Amino acid sequence: MRRIEPAFPDLLPLTHRLGPFPETAGDVRLDPVEMRLIWRFGPPRRAGERTVPRRPVRFLTHSAAVRSERDYLTRLIAAGCGALVVADDHLEPKELPAPEHPGQVVVVEPWFPSLWGGRPLAGLRRWRERGVEAGVLLALCPAPDIHQLLDTVIHKARTSGASFVVALPLSLPAEDRHRVYDAQAGEEGDGSLEDLLFHTDLSHYALELERQVTRICQHERLSEVLPGPSTSVADGAAFGACTAMCLWARRLDLLDGVDSVGWQLRRAARALLASGRDPQVLVTEDNLRIVPGFTPWVEAFARSLWAGAGEPYEEHLARWTTQ
Repeated sequence: MRRIEPAFPDLLPLTHRLGPFPETAGDVRLDPVEMRLIWRFGPPRRAGERTVPRRPVRFLTHSAAVRSERDYLTRLIAAGCGALVVADDHLEPKELPAPEHPGQVVVVEPWFPSLWGGRPLAGLRRWRERGVEAGVLLALCPAPDIHQLLDTVIHKARTSGASFVVALPLSLPAEDRHRVYDAQAGEEGDGSLEDLLFHTDLSHYALELERQVTRICQHERLSEVLPGPSTSVADGAAFGACTAMCLWARRLDLLDGVDSVGWQLRRAARALLASGRDPQVLVTEDNLRIVPGFTPWVEAFARSLWAGAGEPYEEHLARWTTQ
């Protein structure tokens, strides 16, 4: 197991990865840490540390590593660590070690458009019998009819048993865009695909897709917050509450730029998660202010965010979904 630094720590707040990136026979894979597509695979890297951490950590692992590292994975779960399993290959629920407590293991199925080599979603309902929450990790990237595609895939995610959707922008270097264009355009070229891949402001494009995902998830009544993994020192509800604050810290940064107060939410969320305290207990006791960073504005935002209604959360939600 090795330490990682996710490209989007507000959306994927994990610290470690178990096992090397899975090998593949020609399939394109998504690396959720760097949020890029993997087309070729070099020799396997060093496996990393094999000891169980003294303090429980949250780590990411892939379907192949669940099989090859099952004994070590079982030891990590028994020690109170939390696992986010990327189901990028067929995986049966019985192949996962049984969680020691609710929310300790969470499964995400990655999805990206078929233009880039993505595959249709599989069913997620079977994970409930194992006591595991499951959702979809959407890699947002340019594709023809992408708005309709997102509407379709999020609807399918809900009907197939997903309880949440997490959307992250995909990093697409010029090499990847040229690879797809050359494969799709043919000898005569494709002007509309060329404009989409090479003459589009990809950062603005991804922002619009993120906001569309929010509107669709509201319609489908799906959460956009990663609900775990929990650890023995912080349960899933506490993790989800902090992740929701980090999600909105990112959104305020995207909306307001240098004038954003998102850093205040991020600082308070990280302090709350490090404390291991249950935020709902603190709300009930009116004790949120004992956590560093919970200024009056941050406390008001957090309370209204966790309740799903009230100010100032509703004001910023309206800005995010309509602006």
